[in-house]
This record gives sequence, structure tokens and C-alpha cells, in this order.
Amino acid sequence: MERCILAGMKTTAVQPPREKYSEDKGESETSSCYSASPYTCEVQSCSSDIPRLHRLSVHFQNLENVRKLEFQNQEPPKSRNMVELIEILRKDIRLVSSFVEGAYPEMGRMSKLEKKVLFLNFFIKYMIVEPPFLGISTGRKEMMLPNGDHYDEDIGRFYAAINIESLSEKTAEKYFKPYWDEYKRTVIDDVWFLKPDVYEFLTVSGLILWDTGLDGLSDHGVEVCQSMREKLVGEIHYYYKNVKKLEDPCLRLGQIMMLLSSVQKSFGKYQEELQMCGFFEMYKNLDPETCNIINESLQI
Repeated sequence: MERCILAGMKTTAVQPPREKYSEDKGESETSSCYSASPYTCEVQSCSSDIPRLHRLSVHFQNLENVRKLEFQNQEPPKSRNMVELIEILRKDIRLVSSFVEGAYPEMGRMSKLEKKVLFLNFFIKYMIVEPPFLGISTGRKEMMLPNGDHYDEDIGRFYAAINIESLSEKTAEKYFKPYWDEYKRTVIDDVWFLKPDVYEFLTVSGLILWDTGLDGLSDHGVEVCQSMREKLVGEIHYYYKNVKKLEDPCLRLGQIMMLLSSVQKSFGKYQEELQMCGFFEMYKNLDPETCNIINESLQI
């Protein structure tokens, strides 16, 4: 492939862009984060050199397809409040769990407890970094939900929908707006500044998953996590150097790695937000499973 490119041949001459199949004929291929990458053909041709990134991309595309079947949104995208958001995420956590299990067979080397610790930490942070990444494909700075809708930007209305007497729209705006502003300044702005493609996004999400610093991991579990992190970084560096052919792969890698710091900082604020929700007793009307996930996330 490299010889062909050096000779002046172009991949677009033999592999033209193809529209992504959809039952909705009005849907364009730019609505898919996976198909938005201009490097799909090149990555597939060298998939043996980046097997984990290639496998992740395949399973991520499957996740997108399964989400469409699960949610089956027939209406134009609309804003969602907190009550609706929780119901969407309650369904999506099962889909993301299947995505992780399928994309990372290495999870089979972890104990049941370690899997739970890794996934709980992963999902909470994944739902922080994925919305602005999904928003890139729309060309708008909206925090996209996995079903194709977006968060309600009216903060007061978003929280007041939980229908708690002590929480009016004005009160919700006062106490929760600082958390949203911080999230926009860190994660959303950083994601939009870097505009990661799907392989970079999957690398970041993979590094979030294989966190070596979590309590509850055995020495063997830490070794597995460390090994996976090294392999992911090695593959994305190969991708930068041999597929995207960047002049300075390390610079781009460093920029992408900074997203991890942004997500971690935002996660700390998210924990504070959850505690504030507890103060207003916003969880009492939620189902027990959702409450359990929220409570456990506060202990991470």
C-alpha cells in the first residue's frame, strides 16, 4: 500500500466512499462516528498491525447499530430532561457492557469483582466523554445521547423534571449551572478543539477502562491493565505514523492523552453533582438498580 501511495496512486480511485445502509433513507453517512473517519480503508488494510484498534472499531460500529435498533427513534432529535436521561442510560449501560465484553476478550482474564470495578469506573467516565464526541458528527456543540437525542440545555428545566418540591427551576439553575459550565470548559471544549477521530476516541476510552489505579484490582489485574494500556498506546502511535503519516506522532499522542486529564477532572465535579442530587433527594423516585449504580460511583 505504501509503494502504491508513493507512486501517486490514490485509495479513493479504487475505494470510493459508500453510503452507510440505513432503513431511514434520509439518514446520511455523516451521522455515524465510525463512517466519519477518512482512514477506514487504510486501517482495515493494515489491521494486522493494529489488531486491538481494528477490533474496537468493528465493535463500536456494532454498538451504533444496536443502539439504533434498541431505541428506534423515528422522530427528529429532541432535548431530554433528567428523568428521560436516566431511562436512556439505564438501557444503554447494558449495550455498552456488551460492547466492552466483545471488544476486549482480555476481560476474561479478570475476576468477576475486577470486571465490575473496571466497568463501573469506565461507564461513568465514558458517559462524560462520549456525548461531545458524538456531537462532532452533527457539527454542533450539543451533548449527544446514545439514542441520537441531546441533553436539554435549559439546566433548570433539566433537573426540575425530577419533580421534587424543594427543587424549582430557579434553584436548579443556581446550584447545578457551575457543574455544567466546568464540564463545557474542560471536556467539551477539549474534545472540540482536538476533534478526535473514532480510533483516537476508542484509544482514550480504552485507557479509561484499563485503569491501573483502582481499588479492588489484584496484582495480576494491574498487570493486565498495564499491558493493555501499553498495547493501545503502541497501536495508536503506529496509526499516527503509518496511516495518518503525521510528522510528529508524539505531539498528537500527547494532546489526545490530555483528554484523560480533562475527563478525570470532570469526573470529580460529576461526583460533587451526584452528591448535590442526593442532598435534594432526587434519587428517591428512581429504580433501585439506578440508585445502586449512582451510589457505587460515588465511592470510586
